Amino acid sequence: MRKTALIFDSTAIIDEEIVKKYDITFVSMNVAIDGVNHRALDIDDEEFRKQFHNFKNLKSGSPSILDFEEAINAKFDEGYKEVIVLPLASGLSATFNIAVMAREGLSPERKAATYIHESNNASIGMDLLMHSLVELLDTDPTADELLAALEARAPQNRVLFEIDNLRHLFRGGRLNPLKYIIGTALKIKPLVEFKDGELKVIAQNRSRRKTMDVILGKIDDFVQNFKNVYVGLFTYDKEDNIFKAIHDIIKERWPHIRINFSKKICPVFTTHVGVDGYSVAVVSYN
Repeated sequence: MRKTALIFDSTAIIDEEIVKKYDITFVSMNVAIDGVNHRALDIDDEEFRKQFHNFKNLKSGSPSILDFEEAINAKFDEGYKEVIVLPLASGLSATFNIAVMAREGLSPERKAATYIHESNNASIGMDLLMHSLVELLDTDPTADELLAALEARAPQNRVLFEIDNLRHLFRGGRLNPLKYIIGTALKIKPLVEFKDGELKVIAQNRSRRKTMDVILGKIDDFVQNFKNVYVGLFTYDKEDNIFKAIHDIIKERWPHIRINFSKKICPVFTTHVGVDGYSVAVVSYN
């Protein structure tokens, strides 16, 4: 039995082998589809993608306090000595604060051994984070050792979303009506960066090639400043030429970079960014 258990919410997309090897638990987010609430973990990713444009109304929601309490207590009941919870970054969701409140409801002994960590990360970025921690996890670290490693990586986490259709950001309340109307009329495809707990539009181009150059420039900055660089890639459209070009250029320019392809993305994120763009995540450290 390992000393420290790891719990994520279901927006974290983590390699199934890592999930099994390190006994990771997920607490489900929620997605309301046309007024009917569903646990995100129960939604078939491929079917959700196929039906996405038929949905009239989509809303995402956080787990409950009880959901987190039950997950944490289950880990202690299994024999773990400490628990680290890594929710979706607080700048994107109330999930982090809900996990903090759940900790307050634990017994004093379990509360003292439970840590709610602000990862400043999301989605496929969590997968990269776990890949970067594998060597440490194999030593069966204490919570303090794991938290120190997580803190070292937090400032260098980035998740980038190329968004093909502004409608989804507008529908999710993350884009005001005027920007939605103007951006749609100009056929702008924004590049959104998640950094330091906030979502920011860092490029607004009609040319996807120009957006690709911005992404490659970001990756180059990390390569110049850090010894260890992990890049994660995701798209629903495996035939996307721009997506393929990004992968090929990374392999050619920086062959030492470790690239990981995510097989899916949580429906919660799809609700806000749609199914027509792609995602790139970077985790780096020295």
